[in-house]
Amino acid sequence: MKRIITTFILTSFATSLWAQGSADACRFSQTYYQGTAKALGMGNALGAVGGDMTAICINPAGMGLYRSSELSMTLNLSDNYHTSSYYGTERDANKFRVSIPSLGYVHSREKSNYKPLRYSQFCIGLTRTNDYNMHTYASGLNPTSSKIDDYLMQIDGYSPDDLANNFAYTAYPAWNTYLIDLDGQGYYTSPVPQGGITQKSEQDFKGRSEEWMLGYSANFNDRLYIGACLNILHIKRFGTSVHQESMPNDSNIETDFNQWTFTEELSSRGIGVNGKIGLIWRANPWLRLGAAFHSPSFYSFDESWQTTTESQINWVTRKSYSPESNYNYKFFSPLKCVGSMAFVIGQRGMVSFDAEYVNYGMARFFANDFNYDVTNQEIKDSYTHTFNFRLGTEWQINDSYLRFGAGYYGSPFGLGQQNGSIKKASVGISLPLGTSTTFDLAYELSHGKQQYTLYNAGSLGIEPVTQSQFRSVAIATLKVHF
Repeated sequence: MKRIITTFILTSFATSLWAQGSADACRFSQTYYQGTAKALGMGNALGAVGGDMTAICINPAGMGLYRSSELSMTLNLSDNYHTSSYYGTERDANKFRVSIPSLGYVHSREKSNYKPLRYSQFCIGLTRTNDYNMHTYASGLNPTSSKIDDYLMQIDGYSPDDLANNFAYTAYPAWNTYLIDLDGQGYYTSPVPQGGITQKSEQDFKGRSEEWMLGYSANFNDRLYIGACLNILHIKRFGTSVHQESMPNDSNIETDFNQWTFTEELSSRGIGVNGKIGLIWRANPWLRLGAAFHSPSFYSFDESWQTTTESQINWVTRKSYSPESNYNYKFFSPLKCVGSMAFVIGQRGMVSFDAEYVNYGMARFFANDFNYDVTNQEIKDSYTHTFNFRLGTEWQINDSYLRFGAGYYGSPFGLGQQNGSIKKASVGISLPLGTSTTFDLAYELSHGKQQYTLYNAGSLGIEPVTQSQFRSVAIATLKVHF
């Protein structure tokens, strides 16, 4: 049963690009902080370190370590590179992006030198929490099936008059372009062969998730730091997915079919809110302990979707457009818990560690005009809890700082699963530009691997696409203290 569920979810990676499904629930719940260069250089392991805008996103108590006010801005250059293997054919594609993933202002106010409350802080800032920019391409010669076979299985038992109402975006446009027809006995048939066809799949998407935060923190006796923040969340994702099938030039299959293309256009925009609280305890001069709680996030989404089906049969081209679908829905992403520790080594070094817990199976969709019980049950049955681990270190060299980081983000399918997990490694440096200004640089390389099927081929069979993602990020942050 576990294998069946996993296979269904892998299929959803490809087929749920256009609708709210389990893949969207996972995608909109995952967090990969892309904030300051200090955070990136230390692998975002800042839950017990503090003193940084991204650290506040992980643990709001980190704001309590500020003793002076700070203004910071970050510039990011990223390259998402994907390689795909499908029926022995290797393909690659990439997407380059320049962005500003972090802006922030922290105001620190000294309260007293002799009372327990030493400092209080207020902050306002922007941090990117995920990047949806991607370009993937896969192709290969499928010997056993076609996407049309998936359509034929879906419409089995429906009359042609029912297709427009029940399959307006998929099988009905295929019917309009003669990719699906009736044989002499009234059964559905298709000129597209069951296998022996070249298939291509290309996805090109842009977008991001980010949070605007308003936070407050307090420093008690330079030992206990507490903080809380309210976050306004924003998600934007849009792009196209194209599936194409064609007859190879050297094919010996007798058919009037030449090629057909199925294109999906998607645009999703969401606004949400959540809250975070945290504390850091300086147990002694060499050990800091941190804990943070991130509440579930509540989103309101607006989404539009449209498909285009184009066929070429006997060298005659036909095209059919689906209606444009515009709809609204609500989404709850799961809560997160973060535990952290940092070891201060003399006056020169630090080693920090974060462990983050999240249960992707707790994500839920809601809408006033649609029942998401089936989708929510699918999410609950398929996803489960996992852990993300982050490790970082920082060493002072004269007036500069050298940083290293590493991270492992667990698979949403559960502990021990490799599909969907992400590994990260980073390096960074901080250079002083004066008594109150620093310039930080960092570079991160991450790698992930997943498998998914292009459609449900049933007993005909289909090989999954094996996809590897390599993401390179170069980042620079300018900080001014006053």
